[in-house]
Amino acid sequence: MKVLVLSALKAHTGNFSSAQRISDFFKQDGIESELVDSNGFSSGVDFNHHVVMTAADCVLAIHAYRSGRLLLECPVPYGIVFGGTDINEYPKNHEKLRTMTAVIMKARFLVSFNQAMRDQAVTLWPDIGSRLFTQPQGVVTSPSSHFDFHLHLQDACGIPDHSKIFLLVAGMRPVKDPLYLAHRFSEWHNENKSIYLVIMGPCLDSQFAEKVKVTVKRLPGVEMIEPLAQDDCHKAMQECTAVVNSSLSEGMSTAILEAMDLCVPVIARNIPGNRTLVEHRQTGLLYDTPQEFIFLAKDLLMNPEQRSVITAKAKHLVESRHSAEAERCVYTSLTKKMLP
Repeated sequence: MKVLVLSALKAHTGNFSSAQRISDFFKQDGIESELVDSNGFSSGVDFNHHVVMTAADCVLAIHAYRSGRLLLECPVPYGIVFGGTDINEYPKNHEKLRTMTAVIMKARFLVSFNQAMRDQAVTLWPDIGSRLFTQPQGVVTSPSSHFDFHLHLQDACGIPDHSKIFLLVAGMRPVKDPLYLAHRFSEWHNENKSIYLVIMGPCLDSQFAEKVKVTVKRLPGVEMIEPLAQDDCHKAMQECTAVVNSSLSEGMSTAILEAMDLCVPVIARNIPGNRTLVEHRQTGLLYDTPQEFIFLAKDLLMNPEQRSVITAKAKHLVESRHSAEAERCVYTSLTKKMLP
């Protein structure tokens, strides 16, 4: 049996981490697996040719639109893992919704990460309930033993050692809204020169990324750096004061899960996808405005006990609900059932 794991494989993104993890699951269970970049095909016909040439038996596609658009005439069975944009953003576009609907109707199974995603999916496509499974993302972290994030920041952008780093890890695209906090954070930096907001992630929308870069250059205390290798990124999270999320919408944020697993506090925008992971002042902090973010960040700096409580509860949440082993069992079982 051979499975193609189809995803937008831009390095240093949650999609890449998830696709790699799932592909590894299949290999652990003796299933031949190949990671395939959905951006590498010009059309469904092009992808179908790859399916035939590689003698693949089935496809597991991550994202109903970005990967699913290649599956309209797929010659082998396939399953789909919903992304947050499939549920929250793409349905606003009539053409993308029509494409997703056509692909979803032919899928052997569908996976959502949480109940909120499931409920929204069933609202959009009422007939999918019997094929829709809910499986929280698993998380595996592997911080580098030799990477020094503070030294890296000194070299990359001149941030002094011993600074307090609030790290925003996100692919550069509008839905991640990385500039939401930037102006207010810069004002805070002017009051306290030891604090910095560092934005890190790959360019997924070149025009938008350029806008972010130009804006950041004008804001003291806010820096934008190139993405790091996964192990170095995990070490960077460990060495920062908090991991920040400013997204307009999320399915289930990989960066939040990784920070929780690494016992790093999370300060996340108060949106439905984030509330499935972050309970305010229990497993993290939730904010509605940039002003509230600054208030919570200052409180975190002044209250080490709060930090300890939050990170301990977050770690317990990850261990109890986001087991990679449980995720492995679900994906391998569902995939094996696609074939006779």
